[in-house]
Amino acid sequence: ERPSNCYKTCSGRAKNWMKGDHTGQNNRGMVKVEVDLTPCGFTSAPIVHTLLSGDNGNILTQGAASGIRGLTAAAFRLNINKNDPRRGMEPIRAEVAKSYNWEILWTASGYGC
Repeated sequence: ERPSNCYKTCSGRAKNWMKGDHTGQNNRGMVKVEVDLTPCGFTSAPIVHTLLSGDNGNILTQGAASGIRGLTAAAFRLNINKNDPRRGMEPIRAEVAKSYNWEILWTASGYGC
């Protein structure tokens, strides 16, 4: 058990969209952001909560709450999927996510000593 004064919360925004980890053959349908947690000073992987904000299409996505990958004390990446032609969804690409002003709002809580 660590002292309670070592517990901290850090938050931020990420919108450095790039091609996602599992885009399929057409390189579309998934985008991701990578978040640097080193300024937060965590000593172990924190608990992270995320949400996707934007001007268009963000309510038709999957992954904002469950797409976290590679979580460490220093970083994580988050994949967002939007690719369901049966529902009339255009597969997402990084440049489209940027044009929709998508951003991940994130909060991380954990120990820093």
